[in-house]
Amino acid sequence: MAETLLNPIETLSTLDADGLSFRPWRPAAILQLAAWSEESAAALATWERGVFGAAVAEAGATLTAGGLRLWPVAPWRRLLIAEAETTLPDLPAEVAAVPCTGGFVGLRLDGPRSRDLLAKLAAVDLHPDMLAEGDFATARLEHVRVHLQRAGADAFDLLLPVSYAEFTLGALADGALEFGARIDLLHRPTPPQESPRAFSLK
Repeated sequence: MAETLLNPIETLSTLDADGLSFRPWRPAAILQLAAWSEESAAALATWERGVFGAAVAEAGATLTAGGLRLWPVAPWRRLLIAEAETTLPDLPAEVAAVPCTGGFVGLRLDGPRSRDLLAKLAAVDLHPDMLAEGDFATARLEHVRVHLQRAGADAFDLLLPVSYAEFTLGALADGALEFGARIDLLHRPTPPQESPRAFSLK
């Protein structure tokens, strides 16, 4: 039960609406990689070439190798995403690696209306000329910072911060109403309130 409360997307029922579908997306592991110096950044680039065949700076976009994806979230920072049954590669000692699988929940948005839905809520240009298949962006979606990748012509993979997942899913559900969508979300009970404590000023 506690896991469900922390991961509301697990309560998201498979939804098929008019040109729109929602599916939970469950990466096996998510690591945040960070370099902190020129030497560390060089080690990160060398590792990227060894694993993906190119460095992010050279590719100018995301990198993919088998079930691994590398998203450039900031200068010298990456999200390494491993799909199910994918083994994480060895990481260079010069690069910080922080497990953050539990910090995100994943959502796969698919269908010809998926771009229409995201365009209403996310502050990012989703035109294929600006965000081509495989491209990545970090955007504000109803004031929540989310990571998204165009996974296909009409498909998007989103990583939502777990703390704001229920709110963000609710915003997506509201935006999808015009397409005939209905999403049942988990509504957490109101946290118990502490009794007022008596105190006096002296």
